[in-house]
Amino acid sequence: MSIASVIVGLENQGRLFRYVPQRTVRSSRRRLFMAPLMAQKFADPNSAVNLLAGRNFIEAALMTWTLGDYLYDNGEGGAGFIKRLEQPPPEIWEIRITNPTPQIRVFGRFAEPDTFVATDMNTRDLLGRKGSHEWRRACADCQQEWQRLFPANGPFQGAVVADYITENCDDFPI
Repeated sequence: MSIASVIVGLENQGRLFRYVPQRTVRSSRRRLFMAPLMAQKFADPNSAVNLLAGRNFIEAALMTWTLGDYLYDNGEGGAGFIKRLEQPPPEIWEIRITNPTPQIRVFGRFAEPDTFVATDMNTRDLLGRKGSHEWRRACADCQQEWQRLFPANGPFQGAVVADYITENCDDFPI
């Protein structure tokens, strides 16, 4: 079964939630789905990430992705808005919400080009330094949630950024 049909089934079962921007008349050009934990944290005004960073900043990042807005690099030819994290496990990505402080990281995987499945989000302060126990746990949790949702489908894999994000994105090494 194709991953696209699995996504439709999970949506119908209430196990995957499509993000639809609310404050725009523009149509979506990319898709973002939320796993239950991510959807709960995003919807709850009292979740730690919403209280610490502000829901509007998270909403702005999700809208940037979904509406197909320009995804930038970091100014030095590396990842800016979105980044593939180092293995293991493979194909874990983060959407980086870097303004305001504390920063937020949205973890997820690509189901197919321009289709991101967000599994969780955490403050950068909670995660600590790259490679910390908290980072490794967040990546492992992302992989486990993917396995729960898509036991017969691995994440999409590409060789260059354009394989994942088909338009309106800086080309940076992954």
